[in-house]
Amino acid sequence: MALAALLALTGCAPGDDDGAGTSAPDGASASAGQDGDASADDAKPEPASEQEAADVVDQLDLGDRQDQRMAAAAAERAASFGFVRQRAATDEEISTTREDNAARLRDASRTTVEPSECKAPLNALDFSPILLDQEEVSRVDVGAGSFTGTGTVEVARLDGPARQRVEKHLQTVNTLLTDCSEMTMTVTEGDSTVDYVLTTEKPDLSDGTPAQSAITWTRHPASDEENTLTAQVLTATTADSVVMVSFVGQQAAGDKEFTIMAEEIVAAAERAG
Repeated sequence: MALAALLALTGCAPGDDDGAGTSAPDGASASAGQDGDASADDAKPEPASEQEAADVVDQLDLGDRQDQRMAAAAAERAASFGFVRQRAATDEEISTTREDNAARLRDASRTTVEPSECKAPLNALDFSPILLDQEEVSRVDVGAGSFTGTGTVEVARLDGPARQRVEKHLQTVNTLLTDCSEMTMTVTEGDSTVDYVLTTEKPDLSDGTPAQSAITWTRHPASDEENTLTAQVLTATTADSVVMVSFVGQQAAGDKEFTIMAEEIVAAAERAG
């Protein structure tokens, strides 16, 4: 995503009343960037047993639609890595997320981006599967005590128009990685403005990765580089579904260990499809 969408999750443990998927940097808050110097080893939680992971997912009470089965499988794999704080989004929360996304699109004028040609793709990055005009969509937020931030799994069934929107998102990611590796974003809030520095890079994906698209981005206030928010987002499509897995928070979220976990979570969702 781009701009404000991601920050609704920033710093929230699953179970809080958050409302967005996770793809894009905006300037509202950087609280999840705390503990930014922690390593991936420090941030990676202790693995859970198969039974513990299964019990966590049972409590989500997901249904038997294909998207729900895929989300449950992904959530169970996340729990096996130790992300045992989990919460499934309700239909009402998904509806609110869509309304918030529409409001952000209407309010894009409060943000300027340099280079200016990067503003359009950055705005277009404000996307996640639950924003598709589909009924069969699911989202599960995951967390762990060792990780300052939030992980998210989103799954949606695809028809023709929805697939076209996903393909456009994949192209947007490629554009940002190729042409917009570093940007300055100025956000206007009332009578004040705040400058942020954004960077994008492609994660080091594994051979045979299930992800068809991947991006790691960082964002920090121009005057406070230590207060950095980091996100890593992997996206994959199957014959009839799209899966997005993301981690956002401390700098470790962009490390290889989190890439590997995200790939495994995507693969688990695909196997359940």
